[in-house]
Amino acid sequence: MDKNVNNNSNPEAIVRSLIQAMSSNDADKIRSLFHENAKQAYGDGSWKKGEDFFSWLQSDIIDRKGHVDDAKFSIKENQVVVTGQYSSLGYTNKANFLFFVEGDKILSWQMRY
Repeated sequence: MDKNVNNNSNPEAIVRSLIQAMSSNDADKIRSLFHENAKQAYGDGSWKKGEDFFSWLQSDIIDRKGHVDDAKFSIKENQVVVTGQYSSLGYTNKANFLFFVEGDKILSWQMRY
C-alpha cells in the first residue's frame, strides 16, 4: 500500500472519532485511531513516540478519562485543529490540539497552549 495515497482519508472524520471515543472513554477505539509510530508533544517540547506514546495515551488520556467538551474543528489538508475545553481527572484547561493524519490513522498529537 502506498502511504502517499490518501484517497480514503478523511482527517476530520478520524479526529472526530477520537474526540467521540474520548467522551465515552472507549480505550480500544482510542488506541485504534493512532498509527503504530504515533507521537505526541506538549507545546514545543520533546516528542513521545511509538511505545512511549501509547504508554502516555494510556496513563494521561485513557486512565484519566480525558475528553474535550464543546469541540470545534478546523481542517487544512491532513491537519486538524481541535479547540474546546479539555478535562480529565483533576485537570481542566482550554484545548488547542493539532493532529496530523496519515491515511486512516492519527500520526501526531501536539498540545498547543
